[in-house]
Amino acid sequence: MLQKSNAANRQVRRTRGWIFEAVMLLMDEKPYHRITVSDITEKAGIARQTFYRNYNDKDDVIFEYLNNMLKTDLLKMENNGKRNNIVLTFNYNYMIKHRDNLKKILSVADIQERIFHAIREFPLSLIERYKETFSSDEYIICRYKLCYQIIGCLKILFDWFINDMPMPVDKIVSMLNAMNTPKAMQYRNIPNIIISI
Repeated sequence: MLQKSNAANRQVRRTRGWIFEAVMLLMDEKPYHRITVSDITEKAGIARQTFYRNYNDKDDVIFEYLNNMLKTDLLKMENNGKRNNIVLTFNYNYMIKHRDNLKKILSVADIQERIFHAIREFPLSLIERYKETFSSDEYIICRYKLCYQIIGCLKILFDWFINDMPMPVDKIVSMLNAMNTPKAMQYRNIPNIIISI
């Protein structure tokens, strides 16, 4: 029984890989909004029902790839042991290695919006540990501050990446960290975001 399950899982991963590759190839041929499920199934060499067994629509294909990439390869988010620092580490080598696919994907505005929508959950998991030590007002401020900083940093990094990284990586990191430095002393107990690449 376990062998059948493993074989089925391998087949699902292989099929999803074909579907993703088909979308990437089609994005070289036409704008994303003009790509249809029929185009994808024809390019991937699969039946329509196979596509719909795996995904609801073409956006799901891209979003699954990005979601997996953000959670496993591209971004690590952690508290560095100090109460006032949460470190976002971006895997620059991964970005360069997958540059062509990432540029295609990140240039689609709807996909970026889905990423930002999904990523807003990240700060919530990080600040749970502060819930007992903060007042209810501080907790809400912390939540909003981290969402603002994380989404803002991602928007800037995506723009920088899509536009062929017009400034050196160390300069973009310094700029983002300078922007995240708190100016208002009333927030000094609330964690800051530190960017690392």
